[in-house]
Amino acid sequence: MPTRSPLAITGRRPFPAPPPSRPSPAAALCRRHGLSLPPDISESAARLPLPDDPLVEVLSRVPVKDLHRSKCVSKDWRDLIGDPLHRRKLPQTLQGFFHAGDFINPFGGSGSPPPVDPSFRFLKKLPGIGKIWLRGSCNGLLLFRHTPSRTISYIVCNPSTEQWAAVPSEHTPADKHNRTSRTYLVFDPAVSSHFQLVTFCEKQDWNLATVHTYSSKTGVWRHSQIDWAEEVKQPDLWRGWNPYISDRVGASAFCNGRLYFMLNDCQIAEVDVEGKTRGIIPSPSLVGRHGAGTAECNPIFIGQSQGHLYCINEESWVDKVPFELSTDDYRSYFDYDHGLLSFWVRDYDTQKWVLKLSMSHMHLFGRSRYIVRRDYEVVGIHPDSNFLFIYLCSKRKLISYSLDSKEVCAHGTLEQDPLWFTPYVPCFLDFLSVAEHDDKLKVRGKPSAKDVAGAADHSGQ
Repeated sequence: MPTRSPLAITGRRPFPAPPPSRPSPAAALCRRHGLSLPPDISESAARLPLPDDPLVEVLSRVPVKDLHRSKCVSKDWRDLIGDPLHRRKLPQTLQGFFHAGDFINPFGGSGSPPPVDPSFRFLKKLPGIGKIWLRGSCNGLLLFRHTPSRTISYIVCNPSTEQWAAVPSEHTPADKHNRTSRTYLVFDPAVSSHFQLVTFCEKQDWNLATVHTYSSKTGVWRHSQIDWAEEVKQPDLWRGWNPYISDRVGASAFCNGRLYFMLNDCQIAEVDVEGKTRGIIPSPSLVGRHGAGTAECNPIFIGQSQGHLYCINEESWVDKVPFELSTDDYRSYFDYDHGLLSFWVRDYDTQKWVLKLSMSHMHLFGRSRYIVRRDYEVVGIHPDSNFLFIYLCSKRKLISYSLDSKEVCAHGTLEQDPLWFTPYVPCFLDFLSVAEHDDKLKVRGKPSAKDVAGAADHSGQ
């Protein structure tokens, strides 16, 4: 007699086998990128939600793009990534440079995808947004010039979170007589989640300049006028005729709450976030020896690294070039046409420049004479380590120079000559949202970004 199955006797269905346990999002993230779990977390424990500290350790090792996506896992993850207490542990160092609608990563392998979309499609697809030009960056935020500028002059965005804010036009009737203007973005996430813009509009008479300052906290432009002749031409300091602001690559830096930008006649202006001049700093002195001919020395780059202000000088017509490791021993040349770069750091206690090292053109470029802006540009300094980034114009190649090892490395060839290199450092702080920005504009009775662009839901929240 055949044996009856338990199902026939009881009429019950067999209890289904439990589904295989799924790893937690943190464990899946580690597996996806070939990362090991923190040493104090076992495989079984990884199936449970991780405590904050081990989770931050995991998140600190994933690429920037996936870190941004991780904010969508849950509200807890979003708050954890945006928490100022954990922000220093997450990747916020230099990821590369935007240039001509593309992105180059000096630290990634060839063909590695950019951490964010360098074409900024999320901005361009918004209704009401016209043409935009990338004009600068500061601590993770990007500054775009917008046209037409009747309502919106600038757009500030965080490409890591795709948050953005529209900035109303800064122009006043008096600006029609302006000769040139320069706008700088100021943002310090350690101090505030708000940003400032500082615009200098130089007048046709060369002496006066109108200063426009904007704060995302108030949503208001403020206007003042300064006299460059009085502010800049200090006794025994200014040698030229009229001061003007340099428009070259690497001509400005934000460091320790101050904005610095290069002027003509080898001077550097120091201003606060309100645009008020706090000092005029002469550029560093000569390093090489010039036994014949006319010595030429000009600052070609200023930048911030590790909390310090740095300046790079170019010297030409050098007949004696110091060794890279010493300024006391010199190599003698006899064609009197050798180039030299000197690298200086600002000592805030003594208010003087301190020489860090010097580099001959021969050592950097394999040729005794390179001309800045024609043959090369210094485009950046690493914010957290001792690396310089230089673009070779004729070769369309980006190279780096280590101030520690004195080694030169090539990082790829560009398809076209860029006008600007804009450094990208990811920031995961939620800065002023579009909705908040709209409210501030409406209080002033002006069209909001939502009214113009119809896209307040693109605030990246």
